Amino acid sequence: MSGLRRSGLFSGAWITALALALAWCVPGSAQNVLERGANPLEEPDFLPVDEAFVLTARVTDDGVLVADWRMPDGYYLYRHRFGFETRDGTTLGAPELPAGLPKTDEFFGDVEVFYGAATVRVPVLEAGGDPFEVGIDYQGCADYGLCYPPERKWLRFAAAGVGAGGGVGGGGGSGGSSGVPFADLVAILASALLGGLILNLMPCVFPVLSIKALSLLGAPEGRMRDATGFSAGVVATFVALGVVLVALKSAGEAVGWGFQLQSPGFVTAMAVLFFVLGLNLLGVLETPGFGVGGFDRAGPFATGMLAVVVATPCTVPFMGAAVGYGLAQPAPVLLAVMAALGVGMAAPYAVVAAVPPIARRLPRPGAWMATLKQVMAFPMFATVVWLVWVLTQQAGPGGAAWVLAAFVAVGFLAWLGMRRPARLRPVWLGVAGLAALSVWTVPAADRAAGAPAQRFDMQVVEAHQAAGRPVFLNFTASWCITCLTNEQSTLGTERVRGYFDRHDIAYVKGDWTNADPAITAVLARFGRSGVPLYVYFPPRGDPVVLPQVLTPGIVIDAIETAG
Repeated sequence: MSGLRRSGLFSGAWITALALALAWCVPGSAQNVLERGANPLEEPDFLPVDEAFVLTARVTDDGVLVADWRMPDGYYLYRHRFGFETRDGTTLGAPELPAGLPKTDEFFGDVEVFYGAATVRVPVLEAGGDPFEVGIDYQGCADYGLCYPPERKWLRFAAAGVGAGGGVGGGGGSGGSSGVPFADLVAILASALLGGLILNLMPCVFPVLSIKALSLLGAPEGRMRDATGFSAGVVATFVALGVVLVALKSAGEAVGWGFQLQSPGFVTAMAVLFFVLGLNLLGVLETPGFGVGGFDRAGPFATGMLAVVVATPCTVPFMGAAVGYGLAQPAPVLLAVMAALGVGMAAPYAVVAAVPPIARRLPRPGAWMATLKQVMAFPMFATVVWLVWVLTQQAGPGGAAWVLAAFVAVGFLAWLGMRRPARLRPVWLGVAGLAALSVWTVPAADRAAGAPAQRFDMQVVEAHQAAGRPVFLNFTASWCITCLTNEQSTLGTERVRGYFDRHDIAYVKGDWTNADPAITAVLARFGRSGVPLYVYFPPRGDPVVLPQVLTPGIVIDAIETAG
């Protein structure tokens, strides 16, 4: 057991060192993309217009021109200054502009503006040539006192397969302003890699990673194959998740990181699965592919898949900016971001298995592993308790009662198959059928019988601002471990609550446990793909985005700095 402790300390130190090294290597020029919460007053010089407002544009397969702008902190675009012109007979539809943030501007008065990112969609009804040209107008300012002149960019787009009144079939803008900036892409991929690495330190993945750790402590000759299978499962699942996100975005859905946990059926399936895995670790029911020391070929891959699924409730530094950036870009960029997250998450296990000096320091296999395996069952059961609690928030007491009844049925099936190999196949068929039935029969998301779910309304924040009252906005979810930790350790403490009371700061909470398009829209405005998101709206001035991991000092200092 002392060897195990040495190994844990060594691995933790190695992960920390690698995280610091990667953080050091993120290009300094890309920090404007990653660090949304920096203090804009620290910016000494004004950026050139093309660096202050980075424009990318493309035409989708269904004939929609998508123009996307990214801005560093302290810079914003006016909603009313967007325009689209043609000069070759091309016909455009009405632009689709999202709502902006209200602002009293010294140049235009009461307007709506965009900080961080802005995306405008314009239907292309008919192309006048191949390629065809579109002039994109926009204007923005800097909080430091500079208003840029109106800007117009003429971009060319391919018009393959266009008929009379038809749409544009694919294509992208030509010229330096239409592609994803290479420096930004490198920084975002490095951020995603680091975020994936940090995911290994989050409590949401500990139960599954304990299985992986036990497998690495097994027979030395199988470690490399085991780590390769696990890495392949992690990366493939992240990419598959990216494909789902792309498909949902193309269908017009507003989605973000952790979207699947907004489904009561998915939460039910995860609760049943973790209950079964806990029984497996106790030796009550042998689970194919999840043994210790006797992994079959599919086992490491399946463990990698499961690790990614349970990691989705967690949002870590660097990851939020990377996924948010990817969601605003074409599909290849989003898939590259997701793959980088997978590589970062799988890297420690691949390195431990592949580097002999590290592998030699691992504890030797022995009988102690059987005891450790059984101990690891209890974090699994703790995860089950948490998932049932989340389900109660989503589907009410009826949903929780159904899944608890499913646990009883799984226990009965486990008793039928315990130490009876001939019965395992029908037992597993029964468990799979029961899990599928639970997913379909858990009631639709409803917080309580007869009580409608409360939806977030940005007008609440705007009303407080109109009255001159500062607002602290907290976007959270019951399935978000980082959110719950911040609320217990920071936002719920007497120090922070007392500070809010003394300074008459309105505390507004938006719950994203169930899907809420209003919250998704606000997340997109601030360049985020999921919760947590913490924003302070001072009585005058621009909103301040706080880090994803909070302390009382961070919250109070951010408010004091913003005035």
